[in-house]
Order: sequence, then C-alpha cells, then structure tokens
Amino acid sequence: PLPLQTNLFPCYGKYGAKEIAALQHSWAQVIHQNMLPFLASVENDFARVFSATMGRPIKFVSLLIVLHLCKEMNDWTDEELIGAAYFDKRFEYAFDLPFHELIVCQKTLHNFRRLLLEHELAGSLFERAASHIIQMLNLDTTQQRLDSSHIVSNMAKLSRLGLFVRVTENFLRKLKRVAPHRYAELPARFRERYGKRRGYFADTRSGKAQLRLGECAQDMWELLDRFRGEAAIASLKVMALLQRVFTEHCAIEKSAESSAVAVQLRDEATSPTAPLVESSAAAATEPASLADHAVVVQDSKNIPSSALQNPSDEDAAYGYKGQGYEVALAETCSANNAIQIITAVQVHASNQSDQQSTMAIVEQLEDNNRKPEVLHTDGGFVSGENIIACAEKGVDLQGILTGCDGTPDHLKLADFAFAAEGLTVTACPAGHAPLRQQAKRVRRPDSKKREQGFRVHFARSACATCPLLHRCPIHVQKKSAVLSFTRAELASSKRRREQATEAFKERNKIRAGIESTNAEMKKRHGMGRLRVRRQQRVEMVVFFKAMGCNVKRMVEYVLSLDKSAPAAQIGSVATPSLACG
Repeated sequence: PLPLQTNLFPCYGKYGAKEIAALQHSWAQVIHQNMLPFLASVENDFARVFSATMGRPIKFVSLLIVLHLCKEMNDWTDEELIGAAYFDKRFEYAFDLPFHELIVCQKTLHNFRRLLLEHELAGSLFERAASHIIQMLNLDTTQQRLDSSHIVSNMAKLSRLGLFVRVTENFLRKLKRVAPHRYAELPARFRERYGKRRGYFADTRSGKAQLRLGECAQDMWELLDRFRGEAAIASLKVMALLQRVFTEHCAIEKSAESSAVAVQLRDEATSPTAPLVESSAAAATEPASLADHAVVVQDSKNIPSSALQNPSDEDAAYGYKGQGYEVALAETCSANNAIQIITAVQVHASNQSDQQSTMAIVEQLEDNNRKPEVLHTDGGFVSGENIIACAEKGVDLQGILTGCDGTPDHLKLADFAFAAEGLTVTACPAGHAPLRQQAKRVRRPDSKKREQGFRVHFARSACATCPLLHRCPIHVQKKSAVLSFTRAELASSKRRREQATEAFKERNKIRAGIESTNAEMKKRHGMGRLRVRRQQRVEMVVFFKAMGCNVKRMVEYVLSLDKSAPAAQIGSVATPSLACG
C-alpha cells in the first residue's frame, strides 16, 4: 500500500487534542497535503529499478525521498536523520504510518542513494519537484537570475608534497596487500618514508619541503618503472593515480640543470634496468643510463588546473576560487511571486569557466518548460557568444560584461549606425555610408581562428581624409577601407555601451538577490562543504539540497498564510521549518 491510503487505525488516534492541533499546524500537515500526492506519482519512476517478484518488500519510496530531503535540508548525518525519524512525531503524522513503518537503518538509506546514482534519478526528482511547486503556487518563471558558488567535497587540502606522499602511501599500502613479496623486495627507504605513520614524509619544515618533493618524485618514478610491466599491479587504480600525479607534476630529463627541483637518480643495486624515459625515439627501445637522467619536478605555474588535487576525489579541480567544484544555481526573481524557488542546478569542476555553464542552464530550463524571457547574471556568465546564443533561444541575457577597455578614447562598433535588423551597417560615426557589406569569415583580434562575420567596405578617399581615422576601427587598404566584425564582437560592444547607462544598472540590481540564496544553501543547508566525494555524488547531494530549499520555502510560505484561508487553497499554518527543533 502507498502512504496515501487511509489506515484502519490512523496514527493520530494515539495523540491528544493538543498534539493533533500542533501537528496540523506543522510542516507535517503541508507535506501530507501538498507533497505526498506528487511523491506518489514519482514512485513510478522507481518501479524499473526493483523486481516485482524477487527480494523483500521495500520501504515507501516517498518516505525515503522525504527523509533525504530532511537530511540535506538540515545538513544531518545518517545517524541524526534516523534519530529524527524515530523520535519526531511529525514524521509519523506526515505519512500517516505506524511507528514500525518509519524505522529505517543506515543500509536502507545507503542502498537508496546507490539506486539514485546508478540510474541518475536525483536530477529528475529535483526537476519534477520544482515543476510541482511552480504549478501549485502559480509562480512566474519569465524573470530569473543566475549565479555560481564554490563548494568543497569531503577531501583534505593537500600541498604538492602532501599529494605526492599520499598517492605513494596509497600505492604501497595496496601493494602490501595484493603482493606482499614484491613489497618486501623494495628498498628500505620506502618502508622508512611511507610505511610508518600516515603523512610522515610530508610532515617537514617549509625549508626542506622542496628537497623532499624531489626525493618523493624520484620514489614515484622508481615505483612506476619497477611495476609497469606487471599486469596485476599496473592495472590497480592506485597505480593509475600514481602515474597521473607523476605525469602532471614531473618529467624525466637528460640533464639535471633546471630551475625546478631536480634530483639525480642514484645507482642502487635494486634499481630497475629499464627506466621510463620518453625523451627520444631510441629510448623506446633501449634502456637509458640512470646516471644520465634526472626526475624534474615542474614549476607549479606549469601544472594544469585539471591536475589531481586529492586521490580521495579524482574529479575535483583547481580554479581561481580554490580546489573543489562550482555550483551554478538559477532561481525565479519575479516580483509577482509569493516565493522564489531554484529552477536549475549545474555542477562542474572548479577549473571550468562559468561561461560554459550559461547555455547548459538555459537548455536545462528550456527542456523543463521553465525558459525565462530575461536571465540576470553576473559577469562570469556573460560573453558576446552567450548573448547571441541566448537571443537565438528567445532569452535576453542581462549582465555586466567583464574586462577593461584598453582603448577608451577609440570609437567602437556600437558607434556605427545599423539597420533595424541589427547587423547591416548603414553609416560610420562620421556619417559616411558603406559601399557594400558581405558575410565572410574574419579573424578576431584576440584569436588566430577565423569565425563567421562581416566585412564592410567604405570609400578609401572618404576614410583617408577623415579626422576620426586615428580613433576608428576601420582599416584603410589599397582599394577601400574595411571594417571587420563578428556578431559576438558587435553584441559585446553594444553591451559595454548599454551597461554604462543608469537604466541598465538599475535593472541589473535584481541579480544581487541570488547571493542570499547561495549563502542560504551554504550556511543553512551545508552546501559549502559536503560529506561526499566525486562529482556524481556531489551532484546528487546538491540536487537534494536545492530541492529541500524549494520545499522549505514552500512550507514556510504555506504556514505563513492566515489560518482562516481555505485548506483546499494550499494548506494550513505554523512552525518555521522542517527541522526537528
């Protein structure tokens, strides 16, 4: 049976009149009246992941969804969530279930999250919940705003030396379990440096860190070279991570003369005879002399932003905000709405530009019938290309174009006169009409690539004697004077001109409201530092936190309505949140 079915002996029959009154004016009443019918329809999405004949009966899917909403909304651990379900009467009242039906164990929660990950159901749950709230409260989605926020998964922030030591320790620990005889054959320094306590070799003064960094790089190279030919060991995940860190941070060179830290390899009786050297074609077939090669640690400025930050989370990257991930959130911002809710979520590594998320968010909104007419963003999401791409989808991308104008006294594309369709030049700033305009691939000043654009030809005689020529973007050639531009350059020039006006600044103020949503998600719902690792799990948790934030706002609004409002309108009243307190 579903939780929606009426029990022969309802759970509220065991409570007194005062308790019933309190429960009816709590979030439990709102969930029971407004969310359970929706969650019952969602249960069909989970039918395909269970067997109709095999296994024991499962817990109600709607119960597990609400439990996870409460967990992420209040930033609880599994233990705290289970305790709340045990002792909070509101859970029992919300589902109209006897106590024994509410009892869940940590393994049940874990298995449910595994199903969500395997079948990527968290995103669809968020989308359907947002659509349900929009429809229920008749929210206007034509005006929305967009911003990103930096988050960190459950990983430690490691220095370069700490990273080197951690991946080496992980490899040796695994090697000791799967091939103890090969571990015993290693030189004693490996057990001395990495076999004592965790992080021992990385625990040193800053003055000695560079020296140890080179020594650790040498140890990594020797391990890679020693075991690369053994399939059982080379196929281990820890070996792949060791190789990744070495490739991203180190190199093998024939000379130790480098500004970077270099450590000359020492001849040892146990040293391998076929070192990993890729510096020449001959090295692929003939072993190089160890005495002639060095492991070189690259300068930190040359390390890619996608480099491994911690072996505990392989997907995290490094961006200007730090290690971890970026979450892009879109929410409604119409003044006619009773509440504003989050409408779209995108999670990506920290090294990815927000500009790459703009169209992904717009397409996500369009796919769920929530495409806005106007989307307010900060400068990170705005570019000429994005302005054009959004306009083609019927979205007005509003936001400040970042970057400074290196030639403020020069004339811009926006100073030229254009026809009503916006692309055909009708006159230059001096009032001269062009001879002709043609669509042609042109080269942008900041790029070697050619893009589809336009070339506008003016009379050479008129431009050569024009007093504005030294400030004009037109180039005088042998036969004519030519203005070349792309649609993106024109959109950028117009935006820079527009964003200097007071009307634009006043209109753009509404964007700042989403900063409070970012703070709410981080401080109240714990999005700033999550308890999970890897991007797929991070996405699942963020989806539930965003869905929980929407449900919380809906509940708080419903409970704020006048008690005399008809219950059929949307619900009843009282209690501030979905927390146990």
